[in-house]
Amino acid sequence: MEQIIHTIIVDDKKQPINHLETLLDGYKWISLIDKINDPEIAVNIILEKRPELIFLDIQMPRMTGFELVNELWKNNFKPDIIFVTAYDHFAIQAIRCAALDYLIKPVIPEELQQALFKFNEKKRGENYDERIQDLLKQTVNGNRIKLSTTGGFTMVKTEDIIHVQADWNYAEIFYDKENSDLVTVNIGSFEKMLPERSFFRISRSVIINTSYLTKVSRKKRTAILNKDGVEYSFQVPLLRIRALESFLEQ
Repeated sequence: MEQIIHTIIVDDKKQPINHLETLLDGYKWISLIDKINDPEIAVNIILEKRPELIFLDIQMPRMTGFELVNELWKNNFKPDIIFVTAYDHFAIQAIRCAALDYLIKPVIPEELQQALFKFNEKKRGENYDERIQDLLKQTVNGNRIKLSTTGGFTMVKTEDIIHVQADWNYAEIFYDKENSDLVTVNIGSFEKMLPERSFFRISRSVIINTSYLTKVSRKKRTAILNKDGVEYSFQVPLLRIRALESFLEQ
């Protein structure tokens, strides 16, 4: 009899969770013991239930998958991880460098089968803990970008950015209503520096962090962001609203 592997799926969107759950139904040796769409809640649940394997989304609001792993490690719990992500250059590069398993959304059966085969055959493999530790160093402590200002440069954690407002060759980065940085970079160049799955350009001059997006009105053609109870409203052309919907469904 095959050993039963207890697993948990963590993803902030229900559709990818349901899709992966359907695919996992075909593996009798996989026991799905929980599905969680809030990464902050997930930490305590995982520590309580202690699954052998976690399918973990990377780009989630308030806490990334990498940060979640870091919290588990701080509590001396080190399960096997298969990362699941929409294509994000930063995230994929980091995972590849650490030689760890990952799946690209939408997950297809053949790639899931391959990832589970590798898990079942090799388990953790050689130096697994060291590779995870290297990944956390790259991501949890390294997801920052260096930007030039008129008087020098500033180091910015991308998850702290609410939105970016551009004007010619300058861009103003907003962290809240009262705090911002003016940097000497045009919006096109700035856009390329940001994690693809968290930021979306809603107009020629504005980029938003979709982690803070709460509401979009087609009638008013507005997007509403909320951080710490404070709302931010932006005008969005109708075509960009449609593009934003497609972006969020990936």
